[in-house]
This record gives sequence, structure tokens and C-alpha cells, in this order.
Amino acid sequence: MNLCNKGLLRFLFLFSLMLVICLLFYGNGAGLQFEEKGATRELALANPVSRLLFPGRVDSSGLFFAQKSNSEIPGEIPPQSPASPTLLTELDKEEIAAGKYFRLIDETGKMITATGRRLRPGDQYLDEKNRLYTVEDVEGYTARACYVRTEKLKKPIPRKSRTRIPENEKTSSSNIPAFNKNFTQNQIGGRAVRKAEEKDPGWPRRIIALYHTHNDECYVPSDGVESVYGKGGIHAVGEAFKEALEEKGIEVVYSEDLHLPHDRDAYLRARGTAVELLEHDPDAIFDLHRDAAPPETYMAEIDTCKVTKIQFVVGQENPSFTVNRNFAYDLKALADDLYPGLIKGVFIGWGDFNQDLTPLNLLLEVGTHLNSKEEAQSGISLFADVVSYYFYGDPAAAEDTGKEAAAKTSAWGGRVWRVVLAIGALAIAALLGFYFLNNPGVWRHLQQKFTLYLGSRGLVWREGRRNLIRLGRDTARGARQILVYIFIAGGFIIAVFRRLGKKLRP
Repeated sequence: MNLCNKGLLRFLFLFSLMLVICLLFYGNGAGLQFEEKGATRELALANPVSRLLFPGRVDSSGLFFAQKSNSEIPGEIPPQSPASPTLLTELDKEEIAAGKYFRLIDETGKMITATGRRLRPGDQYLDEKNRLYTVEDVEGYTARACYVRTEKLKKPIPRKSRTRIPENEKTSSSNIPAFNKNFTQNQIGGRAVRKAEEKDPGWPRRIIALYHTHNDECYVPSDGVESVYGKGGIHAVGEAFKEALEEKGIEVVYSEDLHLPHDRDAYLRARGTAVELLEHDPDAIFDLHRDAAPPETYMAEIDTCKVTKIQFVVGQENPSFTVNRNFAYDLKALADDLYPGLIKGVFIGWGDFNQDLTPLNLLLEVGTHLNSKEEAQSGISLFADVVSYYFYGDPAAAEDTGKEAAAKTSAWGGRVWRVVLAIGALAIAALLGFYFLNNPGVWRHLQQKFTLYLGSRGLVWREGRRNLIRLGRDTARGARQILVYIFIAGGFIIAVFRRLGKKLRP
């Protein structure tokens, strides 16, 4: 009897242990796996048993780790771990409401930027002046970065203006965009664009796709709240971007599909939208967001117009990372030339943001929740000029720049000729003075001739028209030597200043 009781107790103990293990490591069956240093690490949604037995291994976002986390970042996994697209990469609503945000500082403690994105060691940031920083460590909401180098971004060569290729002339038969098949890892943005065009004569198609992963994002000064459960103020910014592109003759495929709620699964829900947009073979696709940071972080004034700056976000965890990053660098270099100060920087961080679907896919942060929606609309409208110029070579900004350059050239030319005429006049006066000083008899002769012909009793008044002919002949003979001096010296001066003006012309 004792042996039976002991056997039964052992069975019940083992059964209970197996049940606890299943509950701990499998949770609700929504586990995620990813590779970490050659080993598979499982990440499961935490259940009540996990929270009860291992509170230190369950984070604030409800994630249970099969390996203990040493991360000091609030509510996130260890920084050295590769990213999963479903994990939260931004501050949550409670943190935003409490005025929390991540501060990126350099070695001296000077703030580089502030953002609502969670910063981790290994993240990189290219600031407005093209200084590249790498995050070294994170403590609380402060990330310390070290300076790497200053990137020398080259302005892309403007493409010739092209109209949209008719449907019957397109050579691509696949729903996957032609450029998606033609890019390789070692191609940079500008070269990749030209390579895609060479391989597919129907590219570019003059189509841009837009969507919002986080539809709820709003602008507090204009919308009254930082987010809503539905279409937030960011949709108005998307509409402004769409209209600005359409004014340039660009077809825009704009999806306003909702991917609510704003959680770690939003990018998974938005992935379907991105795939649907790619069926239209767009030349590029943009996911529009707004950041969560102090308003001055994104404030700018361009051409006396108040706008919000724009930040590019590039995910490190996608196979097209190199091309995607250089696409962002190309756009920043061009924007710096057209509208200096419009692009705040390029954040290169944890995640993929569905950028693995196509290398010409960029996440845009248009201002912060504390900037006005109207300023964000103004900023994104200027960015439409940059996109148009990059792909098609024909933005309003380029036309305005050309007009300004022509006006500057014309004004410069006018100034040069005024200087030439002034110097020429002075030279002629100097030559005349030199001539008369060296030939005093000529001046007396001219005085005598004037008295003879035009004096009170001159020949002109006595003999009329016949003497006017004689006057003309004598004047021509007397001025011949002067004219020779003038023509020789004047021609030389004009030739010199023409050549000088060509060299100095901007």
C-alpha cells in the first residue's frame, strides 16, 4: 500500500511539474523564436503563472524571457538581441503622457537628439550635420553615444524629367516591383536607382505609395490629443504629401487602412497593406509617422515658413539594409541642397519596419506630437519636392532653384557690365586727358575752329549749309587720332572684363 501511495505521489508530482513547464514556456501558444549567437531563444507572451513564479523575468510589456535579461532599458529585451518585428520599439502611451522620451547624448554630455523611439546599444544616428554616432550604453531614458565620423554625403545626380510610362510599354510582368529584383547589397542608392532603370525600361513608373502603420498618431496643438482610436492627425499629413506629389504629375497610391491598436503587432498588421501597395509597382513607398519628443527638436523655419523637420528611420534587421540606408542618405543629401535644415537626421535602429519588402521603403517621422499639424503639413510638402527631384528630376523646387540661379546670373551679368562701362568711361577720360596734355596745340586748334565756324560771326551763320559740310570734314580729320586711341583701348578693356566676368560668374 505504501508503495502504491508513493508511486501515485510521484506520478502526480511529475504531472504537475510538466503542466507548470508547459504553462511557463508556451503561454498562450503565441511564442516567437529568433537566433542569438547560434542558439535559438524562445520568447512567449507571459501568462499569470509566469508572473507569479518569475516576476523578475517578465517585463512591463508582458513578455517572458526563457533567458534572464540584463537590460537596463525600461520594458525591453537585452540590447544585443536581434530584433523581432513584433516587439515594441517606441514609448507607450503612459510614458508619453508622463513626458518621457529618450535622450541621446555624446561623450561630453551634450544632447544630440531626443526621440520617442527606444534606444539600444548598437543603434546609430546621423544628425543634421551628417555626424554619425553609435549608441554605447543606455541607462534609464538616457543613451550615451560615441562619435564615429562625419559622413560625406554626395548629392545624387538629378535625373532627366520623364513622364509616366504607358501600361502597354511596361516590361515587368511581376507584381513585385522591378527595382526590388535588381538591387544588390553592394549597390548604393543612386547607382541602384540607375541600375534598376537600365534593367527595366518601364522604370521609374512615376508612382509613389503611402500608408500609416500607426494610424492613431496626432498633434496635440492642432488635434487636442496625442492619439485617437482611429484616423489621427497623421492622416492629414499623409493627404498633404499626396496632394503635393500629385501637383507634380505623380500618381500616388495612398492607403488609409487601419492597423489598430498601436502596439507591437501593428507592423505585422501593416505588412499586408504594404504588400498590397507593392502590387501597384511603385517607385518607392513611405510609411508616415510622427515622433514623441519636445517640440523644439523638430521645429524649423525655411524660407520664412514655419515647418517641422523630418527624420528618416532605417531598420537594421532587413536584408536590404545597405541599400535602404543609402537611399535615406541620398534623399538627405538632396534635401540639404534644396531645403537646408528640412531633414533632422537618420535613425538607424532595432527592427525592420517592413523594409525587407523593398529597399526603397522609408519610415518618415514628420514632427513630434507637440508640434502643430499645419507645420507638419508644410514640412512634408517641401519633402515632396525632394522625392520628385530624386526620382524624376522635375520638382517645383528645382524649377524655382533654376529661376533663382538665372536671376542671380542675370543680376551678376548686369553688375559686371556696369563696372565695365564705368571703367571704360574712366579710361576714355584718362586717354583724352593724356592726349591733350601731350598735344597742347590740338586744343587751341579746336578752339579756333569752333570760333571760326560756330562763333557769333562764324562761317556757319554766314554761308549756311555749305560750310556745315566743311565743318564735318575738318572735325572728322581732327578727331581721327582721338578715335583711334579710344577704339584700341576700349576694345582691350572690354575683352579683359568679359573674360574676367566668365571666370567670376557663380
